[in-house]
Amino acid sequence: MKTFKGYTLITLLCIMICTGCAKSASEQVEDTCLRFLKGRIDLRSNDSLQLKAVTSDSLYELFMLHHSYEQLLDAPIVKADLNLSVKSVKIQEDCATCEMNGPDYYTIQVCKDDDGWKVQGENNMYPNAERIAIAKAKIATYKEQLKLKPLRDSLLLLVNKFHPRVKEYFTNKDLEPLRPICDEATLNFIQKFYAYTKERTGLNVIHEEMKKPDFLVGDYYNDNGYTEFKYYNEDITLVLSKDSDHNFVISGFNGLKSDAIDDAIMKGQYLDLLRALKLIRKPQYRNKDIR
Repeated sequence: MKTFKGYTLITLLCIMICTGCAKSASEQVEDTCLRFLKGRIDLRSNDSLQLKAVTSDSLYELFMLHHSYEQLLDAPIVKADLNLSVKSVKIQEDCATCEMNGPDYYTIQVCKDDDGWKVQGENNMYPNAERIAIAKAKIATYKEQLKLKPLRDSLLLLVNKFHPRVKEYFTNKDLEPLRPICDEATLNFIQKFYAYTKERTGLNVIHEEMKKPDFLVGDYYNDNGYTEFKYYNEDITLVLSKDSDHNFVISGFNGLKSDAIDDAIMKGQYLDLLRALKLIRKPQYRNKDIR
């Protein structure tokens, strides 16, 4: 009887020990998940120590890449609320999942290694070579865009000056506003093209077309040995070159320098040249008498 009681006591003790161990593991997992969220919050203040201590190397690298990208952005970013509590912990062998309390479904995956529990992923999404490469490429691309931004801004400013001044010339033949932003060949072409348009279509028709709303966007390219401003979804461009003072000016249209646009080209590409000058709208919207 004593022996039976002894075995029973030992069995109960083992159960209590095992239960205590399970609770201890659950508490460790919960603590790791909460420290992970605290680390993410700290990272917003450029403190990465907590995050590094509780994440796998690859996940830490991915978070640091995302953080680096966010710091490059010149705009406010809406931050997720990370002040969450643990709703439940599920342990399976050496890995576990914390389901967090919050407005959205959110889980944290952790696994045990020699250094204790480490966060491996979120919502069953894990870092890999492809995700890390994409994050690095995103940073490199944006840095290149930042480097080119001053040039892009100056070219867009030039284009935005050019179009209304061309319309002004076609309204009152005042060439002076165009002189600072066009080379001599382009000024000559515009005068010549004005006379041809007057003869071919008539200025009244062009003037009415010019009054219609026409939203145009584009970007600059260096595809043909020239710097060109290309209209989105159109094969229409403005050729841009530097003058003697190293300032960009308008020097051609649709891949051609202005001095290369002869009478035959002007006649054959008449509509495209009108479009390049933004005197007419896209084909589906423009006056059908313009042809």
